[in-house]
Order: sequence, then C-alpha cells, then structure tokens
Amino acid sequence: MPSSYELIFRISFGHAFFADGVLRALRIVPVPACHDMLRRAGLLLRAQQDGIAAYGDEQAVNRLRLHIAESGAPLRMAFQVFFTDPHFFEYTAPPWPRGKLLFLDTADAVADDAGRQLLHATPCVPASAFKDRDHADFEHILGKSSVAWAPVPAMVLQVAVSFGLLDAAESNQRQFHVHFDAASTHSKERLQGVAEVQSGIVDLAGEVEFDHHADVNIADDRRAHVFLSRRVVPMREVSPARFRLRTVLPASEAGGNTRMPNSGAGKGSRDNRDGNHIPF
Repeated sequence: MPSSYELIFRISFGHAFFADGVLRALRIVPVPACHDMLRRAGLLLRAQQDGIAAYGDEQAVNRLRLHIAESGAPLRMAFQVFFTDPHFFEYTAPPWPRGKLLFLDTADAVADDAGRQLLHATPCVPASAFKDRDHADFEHILGKSSVAWAPVPAMVLQVAVSFGLLDAAESNQRQFHVHFDAASTHSKERLQGVAEVQSGIVDLAGEVEFDHHADVNIADDRRAHVFLSRRVVPMREVSPARFRLRTVLPASEAGGNTRMPNSGAGKGSRDNRDGNHIPF
C-alpha cells in the first residue's frame, strides 16, 4: 500500500459464536456500479480477514469530493456479502427469513461504547434489518435484475461516502462494524451401552437443569439415555458451560462420575467437534 494512501472506509464483521468475536468466513463483492465507481475514483479495495477496507490518495479523495458536490448527495457504494461457512445460518441469530436479504447502510450507523460505528441501533443485527428480495431499495441500489441474482447473496451492504466521512478527524469514524448474535439450542447429551442407569447432569454453574429421558430410540433401533436441557443454551465455539454427568451404574458395569464435554454448535449427527458437544 503506497504511503500516500489513507483509509476511506473499513467494514468489519463480528459474531458472538466465536471465541475471539471475529467473523472471518465471508466474501464481499462490489456490485458492478460500485466496482465502476471505485475504479473511476481511483480507490483501492482490500479484503481484510473480517471484512473490507477502501483506500485512496489525495487525488482520489478530491475526485470523490467532486462527485459528491456534482450529485448533491453522498455516493452510495453497494456490496454483496456471501457467508462461506456452511454452518453459518445454524449458529446465527436471528434466523434468516426465506426470500429475504439482510440490508445495512452506513448512513444509519450509531457509535457504541467502544467507539465503533455499528450499522444497527441494537448491539447485534436485528430481525427488522431483513427486506424482501424484490424490495424497492434493492432495485434502486442494484438495478431491476437484482431479483434474478445468481448466486444469491445473503446480505447487501451499502456505504454512504459523504463529505462528513471524508472529513472525519478520527479513524474510528471511518470504521464500521456489523455484529451477529449466536443462536441458542437445547443441549442434548446421551449415554449408551447400559441397561439401567441412575444419573443426571449437573451444571457446575447452577444455571441449567436437564431432564432425563430413559431408553430412547436414537437411530437404527439403538437405545440410549438422553438428557435434554430445560432451556436453550447459547451456541459458542468454545462454550463456557461446564456440565458433569453423575452416574450410578449396575454393579456389573463400571460406574462413577464422567466429565461431559462442553456445549457447542454443529450439524446433527456428529457428537463431538474439537471437544465440543454437538446437539442433534
């Protein structure tokens, strides 16, 4: 990056599911009109591990100022966002509505306690931010062909480049953030291979209680003791929950206390991933 280039704007993504709060599995693509606008202004668009950033030198900033002055309004740069983790929609809240796209605009940004410019008024993306694919806003931003996109993005992001953005004295005023909440699910544990069992799961923090369902047919006529949490538990890449299985087995079988893995999130039939329990 040439030293004469400065940050014009940056968009980052976060997610409550991940231990470090960073969402990395995404791809952000400018729509054709935005790509042309970036090229004509002389901006450099760079992919970041958690989003994108645009840079420009003094000449590029002057071109942007000229375009804004001529149009009498901020320049609107639209991007399509694709989430590349196939499990993204399983551990993300709110649920993605069928036939709708998430739409966020930097013109609606609000500063949070950390000084970030959030693209939603709530701490995490709200359900109200979704719009029908044939909404008039998408036609205005992306053209009439937006309904027939292939592949279909999950999200449309619009950046409003204004005099205020170009004149921002602090770098955090040019840095925008999108934060997703994690979905919640009932934690389910199972114990196989014993005919009779007296047991229960204890949450060491005393926050979650489990119901015991004996002799459950889980698959292919296999039977198991199933323990289901009475309330939903937030999904986490590395869960802070600590559950312990207390078991009293018949004298003919080994018994004792067994440490349960942590609650996590994942696809149905898998029992563990990286040491985390997978609900099914």
